[in-house]
Formats: sequence, C-alpha cells, structure tokens
Amino acid sequence: MQAKLLSSIFFLSVFLQGCTSLFFYPDKTIYTNPSEFGLKYKDVYFDSKDKTRLHAWHIYPKTSKAKGLIFLAHGNAQNLSSHFTAWIWLIQEGYELFIFDYREYGQSTGKNDLKGSIEDTSAALSYLENNYTKEYVAVGQSLGGTLLLNALQNRDNTQIQAVVIDSTFSGFSEIASQKMNDIWLTWPFQWVPYLSLSSKYDAKEKVAKIKKPLLFLHGSLDRIISVNESWKLFELSSLSKELWIVKEAKHIQALENEKVRKDFLKFIDEGKEYFEQDVSRMKIYE
Repeated sequence: MQAKLLSSIFFLSVFLQGCTSLFFYPDKTIYTNPSEFGLKYKDVYFDSKDKTRLHAWHIYPKTSKAKGLIFLAHGNAQNLSSHFTAWIWLIQEGYELFIFDYREYGQSTGKNDLKGSIEDTSAALSYLENNYTKEYVAVGQSLGGTLLLNALQNRDNTQIQAVVIDSTFSGFSEIASQKMNDIWLTWPFQWVPYLSLSSKYDAKEKVAKIKKPLLFLHGSLDRIISVNESWKLFELSSLSKELWIVKEAKHIQALENEKVRKDFLKFIDEGKEYFEQDVSRMKIYE
C-alpha cells in the first residue's frame, strides 16, 4: 500500500509539471556482460542527431551462421547490461541481438529526455542498417515500444521484416491517470495528466502509421502497464497484426513462457510469410 501511495504521489508531481523526462530511470551500473554467458559481442559507439555519444552491444550466437537479428529498444530502467539477459535464450537459438542504451543510460552520454531518446532510437536503427544488410525484427519493450514507434515514423523501414511491441502503454496521460486512480489520495487528480501532458509522442498516435506486420505481447498479470493498453494499440494498428496475451505473466515476461517462445521463433523464422494477408488475430496462452 505504501509503495502504491508513493508511486501515485510521484505521478501527480510529474504531471503537474508536465515532465515526461521523469519517466526515465537511467542507470550506469554494469550488471553483467555477454562474455559471462560464453557469448561473443562487440562494443559499438555512434552519435545521435545532436551528437550525443551512444553505446550498444552487438551480440552473436555461437553458431557459425546466424539465423537473423533482433533490434531491441529496452524499457525505462537499468540499462543494456541487465536487459540483454532476457534474450539469451533467443541468442542460443542462433539469433544476433543488437541492443543499445539511450542517452544517460550505461555508457551512453548526455542527459535523458523524451525527444532525445526518440532520436537515439532512430540513430540506433540507422547505425544498424548501415552495418547490417539483411532484414531484421525490431522490438520495443515497455517505454521502449513508444520510443520505437516514434522512431519508425518518416523513415525507410525496408529492412524491417516485422515490429514487436511488448507491454507498452498507449499514451503518457493514460498511464499516469491509471496510476493516480489506484490511490485515494491522488484519485481526485486523475484528470490532471490529460491537461498537462502532450499526446505528441504517444504510441496511440503512431501505431496506425506502421506499415509492417505487428505483433503485440502482454502479460495478463502486468501491474505496471495494464494488458488493456496493448489491446488499445492492437485495435488502432493497421493490418496485418497479432496480439498475444500470456496468462500469469507479469511486466515484459511474456517471452518467458515456453509455448510463446516456440511461436515467437516461428514468427521470426517465417518473416512476412507468417502473416496471412490483412489478418487481425489474438492468441491467449496458458
């Protein structure tokens, strides 16, 4: 109860200020690295639009020939040195992983803010495409989903075979209002975010413009971002698309389910051929 109260008070202070930068929790701690799991990787450095220096890891499978590559825009806490571990299973299946840090996270320089982090995501996509000539799957998790959807606007996305949005909220005002609705102290102020936060960078404003096959993932027990948020984005998005809801899974834990992993491998193995023409489909996993 105390944690919910502090969270709601925090959200109230954020939205009275109209400050989206407080959605970010940059962390410089190095939690682990791929070599500790017997994986080869390369440190990559590149510049964002404003010349902010960014850091990424390109991690390779042990197989002589990789099956493909996943681009990952991670969530708002910690940094790449903690987030890559959730994808080791996929690397072991023969896939490369390209994961980067937004400004102020990990070894990336600068001071975090929403617009800058979107530009960082765009710069990471451009760097990858300048150095990797094949198609790849772009994944955005939690806040990273919003950043990715924004970064994909007004660019040539030819190399992207599909987009995966995992546990992402539809808008900044929506997620703030939901959090404030949880506690009696902030409940009367749940309307404030709709006045103080712009919808300019909301995922719901961008998702319909993505003309690539879309896969939405969400855990039914997500207490950070409600599964309803993925449903909203799913309804707004263009065809072809799928929504996978995983029972008993919490925030960004959908891919911990073995059946989901099996289907995800099929999804990325088959690429565009996985999706039937103009199909909208939902799956629920036990």
